[in-house]
Amino acid sequence: MTTIKRASSLAGYTAVLPYASEMFGVYQPLIGWKSRRRLDWIRLEAVAAMNGLLSTLAGDFQNRAPIQFNQDCNISAEGLVPAELAGPRLVNQDSMVLREVALSLAERGEYPPAEITWRELITRDALTRILRDTVVPYYTQLSISNCRRIAALPPLHESQEELQIRRAALVADSQAQITRQIEREAAIAGVISQLVSDHRYAQLNQIFFADLDRDAKADFFRAIEQAQQRLGDPYLAFDPKGDVKNVTLSPVGIVHLFRQYFFELDTFLGTPTGHVWLSPGATVELIEVSTRKTTTERAVEISTEQIQKVETSTTDQDELSEAVKQDNKEDLKLGFTSTINQSWGTGNISATPSLNMDKTQEVGRETTHKRMRQQTEKLSTEIRQNYKSTFKTVTEVTDTSSKRYVLSNTTDKLINYELRRKMRQVGVQVQDIGSYLCWETFIDEPGEDLGLASLIHIAKPADLLPIPDQSEVPYPADRPIAFQTSVAWDYGDSEKYGFVHVGLMDPPPAPEGLEVVRDPNMVQVIQVSGSGEDFTGTWAFGGRWTAGGQLEIGVLTDNSGLSWNKRVDFVVGGSLRYIASAAKKAEIDAANNAKKAAGQAATLENDRKTREAFVNAAKERIEMAGSLTKRKFEDLRDEERIIVYRRLITSLMTAAQYKNADNPSRHILSQLINSIFDVDKMLYFVAPEWWKPRERAREFVSLQQLQSQISDSLVAWSDSRPRPDNYLVTDKSTPAPMGSSLGWLLQLDGDDLRNAFLNAPWVRAVIPIRPGKEEAAIHWLQSVNVEGSDGLDALYEAPADELDQIRAGLGLAPGAGITIGDAIHFLCKEVAAKNAESNQVKTYPATEINVDSKVSSTPVEKVYEHGFYPLQGGFRVSPNDPSPDPNNTDKNFQVFDQWIEILPTDQVVPVEVTYDPKTGRQL
Repeated sequence: MTTIKRASSLAGYTAVLPYASEMFGVYQPLIGWKSRRRLDWIRLEAVAAMNGLLSTLAGDFQNRAPIQFNQDCNISAEGLVPAELAGPRLVNQDSMVLREVALSLAERGEYPPAEITWRELITRDALTRILRDTVVPYYTQLSISNCRRIAALPPLHESQEELQIRRAALVADSQAQITRQIEREAAIAGVISQLVSDHRYAQLNQIFFADLDRDAKADFFRAIEQAQQRLGDPYLAFDPKGDVKNVTLSPVGIVHLFRQYFFELDTFLGTPTGHVWLSPGATVELIEVSTRKTTTERAVEISTEQIQKVETSTTDQDELSEAVKQDNKEDLKLGFTSTINQSWGTGNISATPSLNMDKTQEVGRETTHKRMRQQTEKLSTEIRQNYKSTFKTVTEVTDTSSKRYVLSNTTDKLINYELRRKMRQVGVQVQDIGSYLCWETFIDEPGEDLGLASLIHIAKPADLLPIPDQSEVPYPADRPIAFQTSVAWDYGDSEKYGFVHVGLMDPPPAPEGLEVVRDPNMVQVIQVSGSGEDFTGTWAFGGRWTAGGQLEIGVLTDNSGLSWNKRVDFVVGGSLRYIASAAKKAEIDAANNAKKAAGQAATLENDRKTREAFVNAAKERIEMAGSLTKRKFEDLRDEERIIVYRRLITSLMTAAQYKNADNPSRHILSQLINSIFDVDKMLYFVAPEWWKPRERAREFVSLQQLQSQISDSLVAWSDSRPRPDNYLVTDKSTPAPMGSSLGWLLQLDGDDLRNAFLNAPWVRAVIPIRPGKEEAAIHWLQSVNVEGSDGLDALYEAPADELDQIRAGLGLAPGAGITIGDAIHFLCKEVAAKNAESNQVKTYPATEINVDSKVSSTPVEKVYEHGFYPLQGGFRVSPNDPSPDPNNTDKNFQVFDQWIEILPTDQVVPVEVTYDPKTGRQL
């Protein structure tokens, strides 16, 4: 039976050299020194808030005097006085009854009024006067104005009768609306009258007033108190016994560096992954197919991500040390630094009020132990999931490049084989390799100075249809056509009155598409000529239409009548008006409608094609933007570091100096800074965006507008609410980068770390101080134009033994007061002494008796020289442990942490096993 037991002793692996290492650091801010630059940085926010204090306080006051404009735009504000504290205010009403009552309330000046005031103002007689003297006259004038406006409406391609009908309908609708308004005013008057009768004064207050519960005076003093607090000390004290005003977060911190070593200790066979049995004389051929090199139907259980890892790298995820490096690069919580020779990630922990290096080193060791242990456990789990071997039993020999195993049973017994995976036993140790003092500062909105990529994409234009001519064909113009006809007067001695018939005629033929207008009124006819016995002069003629469509010609007489007993022959004439016929109008209307329909159809089709082209272009851009190759990790981090460097140099010089300084001045400043600070090892910590969410720019078309344009092309599985940070995807687009659902500003070719940098409210920059330059750096930082010396004279509160240690180290008298400046000065000496010790060559390890087995090395490099030596106790948090490890007796540069990792490989080994035929258990 397979059992895996722990190794009870690691002594057999002594002197195994590490095959890989990874550097790690823990940065810890110190509390105590009040930085002038940091105080200004925080107070800047308070000053910005104070600039809006006046507006905030003004919101607690209210002007009650009416301000009016006359027709000449002159202002009238007779009652204007200094505003009073705001309180309940009258609500703007849409009812004339309520407005009149509100005016009376304003004259009384009670907000809200007393019960007796309500009873005096709202009476049945008062409301009746408002209805009769205000409401009815107002709506009377409105009704008259509406009737006049309706009566002046021009015809819209309609007859006179149709126009009258339309006007009557509009008048009726206007009267109905006015009636409803008057009835509503009467109903409102009845409501408030009944409320007064029922003593419902609270409901009346709610109708007429807003902000009934507002206490403007309390709000006013609360705003003043908050503003005063912002202008005070922006920091919290860490010790109530000390000088609270001189205690704050120091611009100086400390970094403890650690190195993680990886040792290849041993290999062993793990748990079974398969089973093969062979009968006597049988031969079995096993072909091992690695899922790293083939994709078969048997490998469908492997996720896409794992397959991608296998294809892009054959050893990175196999190797624990490389996995740790990769995980450090992808961790958003780490700071980043890079130099020509080395790169190391640095974690960040909470600030500490202690300036004792041993205590800060204890915290750093504990943090490093937790992080490294969790990190390797997580990566080991991922690695275990990365391997899966598939074995197939075949009866024919095939030519394959896969690993092939032939098992033959030449005995007369049944043989069983277990297929066990080969496992690696990797030892991990962590060593303290040094401590550095650092200068820390903050940089606001670092992403503002970074340029962003713009995607060039020329959208394919829509294939639009030509729009047909939609101009309307007009009706044929009206045409007057003249006519002449001969008529005769021959009535003897009889006297005729009015219209005297003298003849009939047919109207002239109508041109194509026209018809004569049969006016019900008299047609004007004139005498062209007249001939008859004794006839002279000109008679009056007229024409009228008969039922048969002929024009009847007649002589028009006056009231005295006409009598002429002789025959007179007349030639008369006139003009008839011909207009488009109904059939012609219908034909033209049909043609115009057909042209309009064709134009509308083409327009709709073009709109569809335009929308389709727009959607396709949007999809292409989304997919192209997601498929862009991300820039190199190192290049992105270098750009961010340059931004941080720019801001740092700007903060160290005035604006005029930074823009106009001559080159020699810049040379001197660069040499000064580089001689004190290790600028190349600068770290920067990106603050999470949730500390201060960025204000997204609204200069371009918003996503809501874009979504409204293509709403019919969107499919949502959500609640479909118009969320401000929605984003678009397609069926072929890659997963959106981190921050898409948060409305982040994203760089198309940037990684998640770049996007976090762009949206970070600030970046904390940490620059290590060069070894041996600690005192010079502190002196330089104390200058007025950098950090100042505020707070350094405050007393340092610490245990008595620590204070005695500081006094002894600085040569102070016993019992002398220790200030924060003294504690920082002593810390500088300790860090300098540790750095000096790191360059001293000694022999290691101490437990080796044979001198030939010892090696000479600096304490930082000793593990590289002497290799693996088991650490007693596994983990030691304190550098002053009373019972130290025999090989790490010195206080500094100890190997303080150790554990064993078990990692799988892609190798499988057959192992012969036997089973009890009775119990079935493995023997």
